[in-house]
Amino acid sequence: MAESVYRTKRGLWYYIAPTLAVAVAVTWFLALDGWVWTAVCAVAVAVMVFVFVATTFVYRRTYYTVTATSVTIDSTDGRIDIAFSKITSVDTEKDDRSAFYGMSGDTVRIKFGSASSVIISPARKKEFLEELGKAGINVVT
Repeated sequence: MAESVYRTKRGLWYYIAPTLAVAVAVTWFLALDGWVWTAVCAVAVAVMVFVFVATTFVYRRTYYTVTATSVTIDSTDGRIDIAFSKITSVDTEKDDRSAFYGMSGDTVRIKFGSASSVIISPARKKEFLEELGKAGINVVT
């Protein structure tokens, strides 16, 4: 099997939330008088832009690689190599917390070992799951 690399999927809210936040701060800035409110709005916009740039940095450097024997997750936090023999289940069940992982609600949960799991969000999810299925992993969709 050839090595396949998948990027992190970013959901629509990844783009909408910072745009709305900056729009609200700029509107607030234009509607209010006084230097204090001007400073507060300028700081708020600067913080929102920083958070967006920082999360973009993290998620553009997160990759999921499927090899002949494992799934490897490379991110700014480090590298996790999960051997197929250690994977106990793979599912796509959604929960409310999953949107915080991978910036998308369209996630995959990989359980491995006795009690470990990781939630990821590959951009080409269907292809990713098919590849795991071909490797003999039971994928529950």
